[in-house]
Amino acid sequence: MNLTLQEILDKLRNIASTSVDTYYSIPETEENSDARYHSDLLRGEIEELVTEVETINNQGYTIS
Repeated sequence: MNLTLQEILDKLRNIASTSVDTYYSIPETEENSDARYHSDLLRGEIEELVTEVETINNQGYTIS
């Protein structure tokens, strides 16, 4: 399966959106503080990756 950078970017954006939904679906309680923390870290990492792939894609790079 060969994906273009744009297709990868679209998939990452979908994952990022799901990670935001996941973060906000975890109840804000003492018992869930670790889950919310790690979910938020994951969300940040995904958003950084989206930004990096957007930059690469906008510069005209391709993958093979």
